[in-house]
Amino acid sequence: MQPTATEQLILHMLCNIHKKLGITDSFDPDLIASAVSSDDCWVLDWAYDIKDEGARNPPHVTEVVNTLDMYSFLSQGFERLDAADKAAVASEIPRVRTAVEFPGYDGNNEGQYRTAAAYMVNDLDRFESMKDVGERNSHTPMAGTYARQYQVFEPIRATLIQRTLTADEIVSVLSAYLVGSSAYAGP
Repeated sequence: MQPTATEQLILHMLCNIHKKLGITDSFDPDLIASAVSSDDCWVLDWAYDIKDEGARNPPHVTEVVNTLDMYSFLSQGFERLDAADKAAVASEIPRVRTAVEFPGYDGNNEGQYRTAAAYMVNDLDRFESMKDVGERNSHTPMAGTYARQYQVFEPIRATLIQRTLTADEIVSVLSAYLVGSSAYAGP
């Protein structure tokens, strides 16, 4: 869904009326106005299941969902490891405790990604475990890095039914961070 300029104006006016009248129903006029203003109408599809026929998520939204999912599993998996496995991961990945936390997207160069992550975590109530890190600014472009990590994670993801990541799986996903860099500095 991509409303025209006239439709955007009408939506904003309706949101203002909705708020002024104090209507309390399942529609959030602030979320609607924000999504329309920022050309992020995909948010409305997620919030209200009003997807236009044939509509798809923008590619950056799919990448953000995949990344947040991956980091949820990394964080949860690491926390559930026993002490020996945590030590084994730490010997392979410096600063592993921060490495398993979502580093964010670059505020200067990855605005669409950062906005999508913020919508997912703060407005759409997805990835509840990421509330504290969803809007982080990595201060360096990360989308390519996350894509490399996700290539490693995706085949593992299909096997994560009633189990968490193993130490070796965590190391393999986090090690994909290394590709293309001279040394792992951690997120």
